[in-house]
Amino acid sequence: MEIYQLEYFIKTAEVLHFTKAAELCFVTQSGLSQQIKKLEEELGMPLFIRIGKKVKLTEAGSVFLIHAKKVIENVQNGKQAIDDLNEMIGGELRIGVTYIFGLLILPVINAFAKRYQKLKIVVEYGTTEALEQKLIHNELDLVLVISSHEIGLPLQKVPLFTSNMVMVVSKTHSLAVLDKIAFKKIEGIPLVLPGKGSNSREFVEELFTKNKMKPKISIELNSIHALLQMVQDSDWATIVAEKALKDWDNLKAIAITGVPTQRDSFMLTIEGAYQKKAVKLFMEEFKKSM
Repeated sequence: MEIYQLEYFIKTAEVLHFTKAAELCFVTQSGLSQQIKKLEEELGMPLFIRIGKKVKLTEAGSVFLIHAKKVIENVQNGKQAIDDLNEMIGGELRIGVTYIFGLLILPVINAFAKRYQKLKIVVEYGTTEALEQKLIHNELDLVLVISSHEIGLPLQKVPLFTSNMVMVVSKTHSLAVLDKIAFKKIEGIPLVLPGKGSNSREFVEELFTKNKMKPKISIELNSIHALLQMVQDSDWATIVAEKALKDWDNLKAIAITGVPTQRDSFMLTIEGAYQKKAVKLFMEEFKKSM
């Protein structure tokens, strides 16, 4: 059994198409099919059901996929450990971030990439729950989130900062004269909010529900940068974590009263798992920037 055979098998299991898997593995379809057939012969059981061009994992294939992924993960961790031992700081650093970290992380990424030029840095944006699942499944090395729910094993959290949810308007908005506003008064204000599925949107929706309010949500945007740009250039208002307003000098943050607005942020890794040296160094750099 060879490592490349496991890689061919995993890729085929992911795309469920032999031709597509062969293209992604940079081999011929016949070459990939032959190696998977050898793997099946060695295991003594079929891994795929082939119906014309369609491919489906067998029960044995589903079971073997779990172990094959662990083998590849262990090999990659071994290579990374040797790189770390040689202080090459190479390989790949995969970071997941929620929207609030979009602008906060860029200066650190820029400086880090210049310092460690052999390191490839991949930044993925997403919701808290989606990023946590990718971390658990070894698709990410480190996740930066603001979370309202309890975070437990296998996730390990390092506290970063606390940020309050605030109402935000342009400094030319008629409400910009306010320093604070009662949450119930927001019900009549047209809002631009983060898209559904984001942790911050769920936090705000829960406050609306608890207070039996029906807010005027006029626009939803998944991009926090686009959202803040729209608020800055219009008469819309939004509700976001105050920390997201860094460098937005033309926006006014208005404190919200009458409801809890404080939220905590964390760096997440996997408890007890091998941690790349690049992860440790990045965590140190990011904490210094806060």
